[in-house]
Amino acid sequence: MKTIHTEAIVLHASDYGESDRIVSFYSLEAGLVRGMAKGARRSRKRFANSLEPGSRVRLSYKERRGLAWVENCKLLDAHENLRSDWFRWGHACLLCEAVLRVSPEGVSQPELFVLLRGGLERLCEDRDPWNVTALFLLRLLALNGHVPTLERCCQCGRTVQQYQAWTWNLDQGQLVCAEHGVRETAGVSLDRGSILLMRMAVAAAPEKLWRMRFRKDAAQALVRALASWVQHQSGRALKSLKILNSLGTKSLIQEERIHRGMGESF
Repeated sequence: MKTIHTEAIVLHASDYGESDRIVSFYSLEAGLVRGMAKGARRSRKRFANSLEPGSRVRLSYKERRGLAWVENCKLLDAHENLRSDWFRWGHACLLCEAVLRVSPEGVSQPELFVLLRGGLERLCEDRDPWNVTALFLLRLLALNGHVPTLERCCQCGRTVQQYQAWTWNLDQGQLVCAEHGVRETAGVSLDRGSILLMRMAVAAAPEKLWRMRFRKDAAQALVRALASWVQHQSGRALKSLKILNSLGTKSLIQEERIHRGMGESF
């Protein structure tokens, strides 16, 4: 079997047996890869500190039926600034879990790898993690063809320019104007400016994406809406979102415990 060498980002890792780990990566060459890292919990040479979620690594593996065989993994960037800040770390876990939920296995999508790498790097330094996560999730769903039309009301056809207040129906993934949104119970309220910025973010060049900025309240609402859409599309809850939402009410000791366990949560 041919050994494949590729840059990758660790999405999730869990212990298996006494010394092994099952790891999910998003790779530049092959997209989502799930593999078995034999002896990973004992080997300091082949897997030294490289199998933590959010880490950017140099991965070597062999394809097999079922789980790939992970031969070694070299750490390139641990994103230490995220790991020292429980709130930023929560957002990083949400990025990784969302990619894990919507990505088909073994399908190369270099644009998504670049998006994830850029999102994690941006979370290390941006003043508003909610804004980074909103931009990331919006672009993630756009790359996978899941963003609804942002041009007009799906009920009456009025354009975004004609109304200030809008509602995004999460169950159906539809945008409706203020007149038709009053009946929506499973929706998030968005103003015209946020929708126009969403349209720009979907179409923007990768190097310009992170310059865009939502109001903080709009970014938080958008993250929850986009995360709900990910859950709807995948049929699975995003556990990291639930933990992230709970962090503001936890004591410092509880936050530290959550931080240590975040990578195993999903």
